[in-house]
Amino acid sequence: MKKSKRVLWVIGGGSLQIPIIEEAKKLGLATLVTDMSSKCVAKAHADYFYPVDIFDVAGNVDLLFRLKHFDGLDIVGVLAAGIDANITAAVLARIAGLPGVDPQAAYVTHHKPAFRKFLTEHKLPCPLYEEVATLNEAHRAVKKIGIPFIIKNIDNSASQGTRKFFSIPSGPLLKKALAAARNASTSKTALIEEVLFGLEQTVESLYDVHGVFHKCFITDRPFDPKSEWAVEIGLRHPTSLPPATQRKLYALTKKTADLLGITIGAAKADMILTKKGPVMLEMTTRLSGGFDCQYLVPAATGKNVLRAAILTAIGKTFPKKLLTDTKHRIGITGSVWPKPGKIVSIKGLAQARRIRGVEHIFFRRVVGDIVSPYIDGTSRVCFIIVTGKDEAEARATLEKAQKAITVVTK
Repeated sequence: MKKSKRVLWVIGGGSLQIPIIEEAKKLGLATLVTDMSSKCVAKAHADYFYPVDIFDVAGNVDLLFRLKHFDGLDIVGVLAAGIDANITAAVLARIAGLPGVDPQAAYVTHHKPAFRKFLTEHKLPCPLYEEVATLNEAHRAVKKIGIPFIIKNIDNSASQGTRKFFSIPSGPLLKKALAAARNASTSKTALIEEVLFGLEQTVESLYDVHGVFHKCFITDRPFDPKSEWAVEIGLRHPTSLPPATQRKLYALTKKTADLLGITIGAAKADMILTKKGPVMLEMTTRLSGGFDCQYLVPAATGKNVLRAAILTAIGKTFPKKLLTDTKHRIGITGSVWPKPGKIVSIKGLAQARRIRGVEHIFFRRVVGDIVSPYIDGTSRVCFIIVTGKDEAEARATLEKAQKAITVVTK
């Protein structure tokens, strides 16, 4: 294989990394992908692939040294987007002398209790919380925080191990929820915090190579407020919030990122707009997942946040037009929700894709796969992305696509 002189290291080999690889190629860059699975879908799109766990920081650093000193690869940037490997990306960039966020900021944002401690110390709005390891600690935390409360994992994504309680749970039920959250956490602890009510948002921002803060986009993230499970039911882009409220969200994002010491790269926040104002739930030093910046935002607005992030990662400035809305459409995502069981048949996909306004359909299951109960984001079987001239048209298109698709389970 002919070696390129300029290589972008893309962490993760899932479907959300394929658009990064495609954008990198348009910029004349070769791509190197690391992922624990040699069967990952991005492997076929990359110039170089190495089966290394994206969370194995030491293993990735060892690979970096081998590639630079023995293979002679000129690695010019490292990027994590749509995947929770921001610590690995930060450490690799720092050791390689490439543009990247401070690894300490990456760690604080990746570790939920550490981030909440940071928010509390700097008097920034965040939920009441307690980190717990035992059932007794969980009971004390529930008594302190009150009802309703939510139990979460410490450092995982897709709401794995997450459950809400609107009344005092029995001991066995709390024990089961605690075990699920701990099992989804590398620390084997869990987070218990108050449940806040309001519309949730993704706030995406990017610091350029000169340390200038750029507003990328805000997407609405509706959840079912009555469900005990934190399953996102769809996205709406751009946000329906008025400009004045959007400015508040961006201001809180920038203030938090500045205090964290973020001066380059992504600062992606998850917020909830309560009656008292915006509250910070999460922040990470990577671009968003959920097909947001990769597919939904480009389809609705034409913005190319991925290219801006790639240019930043290789130490170059990016034109402002990459973050300019050129389409002025409304984009929403949805899904079909078959009953749990083994998939017997999937019909209507071709018909649904032909519907005007249907931009993308990504199916994560095939015939023979098992559909699990919808208790977290990993159990969602598909993503349907549509756009319209307004929200009514977009939702009508989504409904047509959902009716066209039939998934039979047994």
